[in-house]
Amino acid sequence: MVKQVELDWSQGKTIEKEYFPEDKLGRVKYAAFLTKLLASQGFDEARDTDDQKRNYVLNLNAEWGAGKTYFLKRWSEDLKEHYPVVYVDAWKKDYSDDTLMTVISSIIDQLRKQAGKDKDSPEFKVPRKLIGLLKAAAPGIGRGLFKRYVGIDPVEVMNADSDDINIGNIVDENGNEVEDKDGNPIDMSFAASEAVKYLINEHDAKSAAIDSLKTSVFEWVSAVVGIRKKELPAFIFIDELDRCRPSYAVEMLETIKHIFDIDGVVFVVATDTEQLQHAVKAVYGEGFNAKMYFNSRYSLKAPNLESFLEVHSDATKLSGDYLRDHDIKVLPFNDDEKTTLKNISVILDAFKVSARTAIQITDRVIATIVNMPKGSKIDILMLTTLLCIKDKDSCLFDEIVSGKFERVEQNGEKKKTTYLNEFLENHLPERSLKRHIEMSFEPKEYVTNLQLNSYENNIPNPYVAGIYKFELLTYLKEVFSTHFCSTGQNRTVIFAFNEHRRDPAQDLTPLEKVSNALIEEYRSHRNEIDAQMSDQPAILWMKFFYLRDNFKSIKMDDYKDFVELASPLDWMGKDELTETD
Repeated sequence: MVKQVELDWSQGKTIEKEYFPEDKLGRVKYAAFLTKLLASQGFDEARDTDDQKRNYVLNLNAEWGAGKTYFLKRWSEDLKEHYPVVYVDAWKKDYSDDTLMTVISSIIDQLRKQAGKDKDSPEFKVPRKLIGLLKAAAPGIGRGLFKRYVGIDPVEVMNADSDDINIGNIVDENGNEVEDKDGNPIDMSFAASEAVKYLINEHDAKSAAIDSLKTSVFEWVSAVVGIRKKELPAFIFIDELDRCRPSYAVEMLETIKHIFDIDGVVFVVATDTEQLQHAVKAVYGEGFNAKMYFNSRYSLKAPNLESFLEVHSDATKLSGDYLRDHDIKVLPFNDDEKTTLKNISVILDAFKVSARTAIQITDRVIATIVNMPKGSKIDILMLTTLLCIKDKDSCLFDEIVSGKFERVEQNGEKKKTTYLNEFLENHLPERSLKRHIEMSFEPKEYVTNLQLNSYENNIPNPYVAGIYKFELLTYLKEVFSTHFCSTGQNRTVIFAFNEHRRDPAQDLTPLEKVSNALIEEYRSHRNEIDAQMSDQPAILWMKFFYLRDNFKSIKMDDYKDFVELASPLDWMGKDELTETD
């Protein structure tokens, strides 16, 4: 019966002087699932006696930003209460050329501490045969050099079915025989034969040393199990392998596969597997396949962007308190910075940016706000959208901020002109465009009365406090595209910009138009539950603040400058994010 291990990540925890906050991405359930899976694979008393202990290697696959390091650190730390555990940061050991020594030293050191023994404890002595295994091969007869100068692969010799191996004269890189000082070909047959014998002997010695090593590792594991009353299997976590140089990564995988296939020990190797394969193939060619090293793969899903940004961004600069203290007006305004982050994440999701880019763009938004002088104003949605477009297509960005975007296509005998509002609708995912932007506010705090026109009395504002939502698509079509002069209609039709210029038909300023629309919208739907917080009133309120607070005065060139000034700011944190990075 596999032990049921309870994991609780609801509180922050300090691990080796590094603080890991509570689990905001909901990862603990995956750790609990994998614990039971791996524990049953590594050791199960229900199996036959000779088959109770097994070796198992799991590839924990996750793209950059999914929180692999946070996940492994918290998981491995909690498992120490129940199982022997070793955690190896492969990238920090990347300077070493000996992957075997990296893992062995980590196993000895960490298991010794978990057993409560000092460095001289007999249970954790290095076996004599292992010392020979860790020594470098004799100079001049390494596999690579041997193959280059002798013309055969010594490993092929060792694995050959026949003794009929033809070793001739030594040749240069062009295939020409190399001669000695007297002009005679240099016969390498004898030297090669002797070298092969040496390598065969060395191979046999290494095999014995590896067997001894496997026995010793399990004895070290058993010492922890016996002394601390823990259970099998032992868990060995290898982290950050995809950040290592390709040669080191391959050597580590080879070491795990061929040397550490020890019954009663399970390995968890965390990688962005696709990234690792690309890196290794760039060096070793297309023949490399990471799947051959693992029993199974478990892929962590990319984190929810909203929760992800809460963890990795300095959102305090988006709070109502910060903005009021610095006299900066933003649209849409939210007192709670988390709501603003959520709005930003909606746009980032629509443009399908990577986790790394999501952090970069959010940091750029925050950096722009921090650098704004008192009395400034900015539309955060507009800024975020432009930053995404700049990241994806700088030429498209230039077209938009110049106010000259349009696409003319020949459709039979007619020409079809596509403007920005339609272009964005056609090129962004429908699901994302239907997501909502939120404004949480008390309308009466901002507007006591709504003005119908210049000749009638103002109407008391009937709208109540709450969360007002409108679709991203509505914003992009009715505000964003209009601001950048690309809707295919007169600017005053959808969203007028000059509130002192009256419409000759209705004799209304743009602000009066919006006020009138808010009143009419309320009167039409006031008997419907939550109707006043539906999409139409929400986008009208967005337009109302846009006009009243003169956000139209922010020129296209201003937004261009904001984006171009912030875009060179790149996030330079750890390549593999934990939830504290």
